[in-house]
Amino acid sequence: MKKILAVLLALSFVVVCFAACGSKTEEPVTEATTSEEVTEEVVTEEATSEEVSAEDVTAEPVSGEDATEEATSEEKTTEAAKGLNSTDAEEVVAFYNAARKATEGHAPAGQQTMKLAALDGGSGLVGNIVSAFEGIAKSALEKNSTATDYIPAHDHGDVKVSDVKNAKATSDGKYTTITFDVVDQSANASTKGSDGSVGRTIGVLDGIDSALKELNGVTVSDGIQNIKLTYKNAKVTAKIDESTGRIVGGTWQYRVDINVSSITLKIGILSATLKNVYGAVDYKVVI
Repeated sequence: MKKILAVLLALSFVVVCFAACGSKTEEPVTEATTSEEVTEEVVTEEATSEEVSAEDVTAEPVSGEDATEEATSEEKTTEAAKGLNSTDAEEVVAFYNAARKATEGHAPAGQQTMKLAALDGGSGLVGNIVSAFEGIAKSALEKNSTATDYIPAHDHGDVKVSDVKNAKATSDGKYTTITFDVVDQSANASTKGSDGSVGRTIGVLDGIDSALKELNGVTVSDGIQNIKLTYKNAKVTAKIDESTGRIVGGTWQYRVDINVSSITLKIGILSATLKNVYGAVDYKVVI
């Protein structure tokens, strides 16, 4: 995820360079490979047993059908207590945080997808060239869409009540479904992946400045401070098994708007300045 913008900028620059060199015989092809090693610490769950002491009382013994009904009622009450029905943000967020921790090391397989929603190369001839390579950018993002074995932002700390616009939990007696809309977040090139409302709930682009430095042969000579990102329409839906407290399914998604007022990229002796560049990427994880 952290190299989405780097991929877009690198591809933009490659197209500009080919145009500057007058190459018309071959279409530029750039492969962006993201290799991320995720070390997940498996958290051992310790079951907590509650010991309830009751005073000895003298009462008539309950037998037969009455005893069966009483036992059944007690069992239903215990089961229902494991789920949650609430629209109280504090309750819902606490329930989700507990489930996310319980799922550590036990996350179901999922799929992360990234799709280019918009691309505008900005003003001038260079801008027109950048806008023309939309198909290449889409392909690059698709190649960076990968399988997952984790809950998004699982290691980013607890979600805060202030991170959500609204929240709801609904239990059917077996599963509790959590939904909440996340507060929009603004970011820049130095923002860390766990920063902010969207960073804590889903995860955002991490260390764009560092990612750009890793691009072989490509350097940002000026303008990295002009990269502005806006994360919006972020939403989380999580299905939690009430018997284990673990997340067994869900969707984490948002759109990130990328605005670059001016940035100068260099490759070798060639240089190009991109102005008023705009892009939008839809990000989603489904498990």
